[in-house]
Amino acid sequence: MSDTLNEILEELRSQRVGSLWSTAEIGVYFGVKSKTACGIVADPSFPDPVTAPGVGRRWLPDEVRAWAKRHRKPKRRA
Repeated sequence: MSDTLNEILEELRSQRVGSLWSTAEIGVYFGVKSKTACGIVADPSFPDPVTAPGVGRRWLPDEVRAWAKRHRKPKRRA
């Protein structure tokens, strides 16, 4: 994906101010299936969820984005 498209998608995602993400929504953010998203949220370095009775585990989008940025692999230099 182009950098511009990634920036647009990031901006659209960030407009969900005040919402919490489910595991499924984390999967959408990373572009992976739910099973893979479950593995991501199980990583010990992944942010702790917010737990609410009757709602289950949810994550703060800003914390998920920050975690993703910290785990980016640098581009290979030619």
